[in-house]
Amino acid sequence: MLSIILLFIASSIAVADDGWEDFSGIDRAWDGQKSITNKEFEQAIDTLEGNKKKKEAKKRKKLIKKVGGGGTSLHSDLNPDNNINDITPLSKNEEGLLLNVPVNLVVDGKILEKGFYKILSEKDDNNEIYLLFYQAHTLLGKVRANKTEDDYDEETIDFVNLLPYNDKFVKLIFGSLEFNAYAYLRYES
Repeated sequence: MLSIILLFIASSIAVADDGWEDFSGIDRAWDGQKSITNKEFEQAIDTLEGNKKKKEAKKRKKLIKKVGGGGTSLHSDLNPDNNINDITPLSKNEEGLLLNVPVNLVVDGKILEKGFYKILSEKDDNNEIYLLFYQAHTLLGKVRANKTEDDYDEETIDFVNLLPYNDKFVKLIFGSLEFNAYAYLRYES
């Protein structure tokens, strides 16, 4: 109880000592302020706009790296001089999906050795679906696939996976926003 009384007395003393009654310093309130010219004001604005443009350019380059996979690109949409709003991210289907192949596959009569392959899809003029096996920028094989409505209980829309089928074949499943497909591939151990 005593502490509450002391706290009340201390706060009332602080309020009384605010100095709100003394307005004598109002005449000196602007002392130390420097007036600026129009030229100085415009220079300051130009500097701020230059900093804003640098930040936008940095943001654009960061977005281009994210969209284009890093590095420089010959793709005209990924030109750093383009407006940042004009850039549309590539879908995973355009980038390709990475597939780890644990067995040697027979594709186009050739053996594709174990390893990682980027899988892209394409439709021809007859609406036939093909799955393309790439390593780097080299096309190593092309497989005709069958369209399906099955999403194979995958968690994402874009997917590619190998499923065991029997002792001579595996089932390659592929999904994208446009379609889902599958193909049976012979393998050698």
